[in-house]
Amino acid sequence: MKPLLLTGLALVTLTGCQTPETNTVAPGQATPSSEILLGHIPGGLPSGFYDHADTNARAALVRYIELSDQITATGGSEPQAMSALVGSDWWLAEQEGFAYFVDTGLRTVGTSEISKFLVQSARLTSQGTVEVGVIACVDTTGVFVLPLEADEPPEEIWQWHPDYEDFEGDAAQWAALEAFLEQPQLSWGSQDAVVFWFEGPTLDSLVLTRSEPWWGVYPCV
Repeated sequence: MKPLLLTGLALVTLTGCQTPETNTVAPGQATPSSEILLGHIPGGLPSGFYDHADTNARAALVRYIELSDQITATGGSEPQAMSALVGSDWWLAEQEGFAYFVDTGLRTVGTSEISKFLVQSARLTSQGTVEVGVIACVDTTGVFVLPLEADEPPEEIWQWHPDYEDFEGDAAQWAALEAFLEQPQLSWGSQDAVVFWFEGPTLDSLVLTRSEPWWGVYPCV
C-alpha cells in the first residue's frame, strides 16, 4: 500500500455506472466467442448485477480506507487485519507500505474520506469470479503524517486546515498553527483520484487486488 495521501492526480464528477468495452477470452480460445463477449455471458448477468457491484465495491473500499487510517495511526506496526481485505498478491504491497511508516517512525492523524465514486467496470470472468473496477476520489486533506512522538494537532488546526488563507483568529492562534506546521517531517494529503480493482467469488466477498493513480484529466474538486 503506497500511502494514499502521497498520491497526486485528478478526476471528473463521478456518477452512474458504465458497461466496460473490453472482451473476455475463454480458456483455450485465441479470440472471444460471441457468447463470452462482455455483457453477453451465457445465461445473462444476474438481476441487479451493476447495482450490487456498486454497493459491494463501495462498502469494500470504505472498509479498506478506514482500516488503512487505523493502521497508520499507530505507526503501521500491526497491519495483519488488512490481509483479510486484500488479495494475496496485493498483501505484499500493503506490507511494504505500512513498513514505510515503521521504518521512518511516522504515524497519521485524521480521517480519509471518499468524496466521489464510480464503478468503471463490473464483470463476470470466464473463471466464474467477479471483477469490479472503480475510480474514487480519496480525500486525505484532513490526514497529517507526523513523527510518532509529535504532539497532537492543536484545536486551531482542525478549525482552519487546510484553508489557512481564511484565517480570522488572533496572534496566539496563528502562532500555534505555525508551530505545528513547521515541525520536521510533517505533511498532509490532498484529494486524489485512484483506480481500485476488486475481485472475489461473489459480489459480497470482494477483496482489493490492486490500485493505482488515475492519470486522467478529471478534477476531484
